[in-house]
Amino acid sequence: MDTLKHAHYGRNPRSILVLCLVSIGLVGLLSYGIHWGIVAVLSFFVIPTLVDVAFNPVATFELDENGIRWKNATQEAELGFHQIKSVHVATRLGVAFRITLIMYDEAKVRIPQDVLPPRADFEAALESHDIPVKRDRLRLM
Repeated sequence: MDTLKHAHYGRNPRSILVLCLVSIGLVGLLSYGIHWGIVAVLSFFVIPTLVDVAFNPVATFELDENGIRWKNATQEAELGFHQIKSVHVATRLGVAFRITLIMYDEAKVRIPQDVLPPRADFEAALESHDIPVKRDRLRLM
């Protein structure tokens, strides 16, 4: 059985591109004559991306023969396959998906969004370990 490893870095080309484009847009608004207070308020929306680029947080996910492990800036978890009853994959309207692990004791563990590997790879790895995957398509929440 294969090992599935995935890592996501906060400092990536997409984040840097967004930061550059928004910065150019804000400078353009200032040069056009928009009041600096309005530009300051608009700049608050880019702060999370700026923090990601500055501090480069790393989120990792690993699925191997022993179980599932993940780690991000706020949480770390390790679960064995003997604890997992099934996996629930819910697709949201924004085409994002949320993965919830249903345990044998009926507890639910949600995998954080920033550690998730590509969905097709994740589902294939789960099926190779004989863990049932339930899919729920297009939900609002």
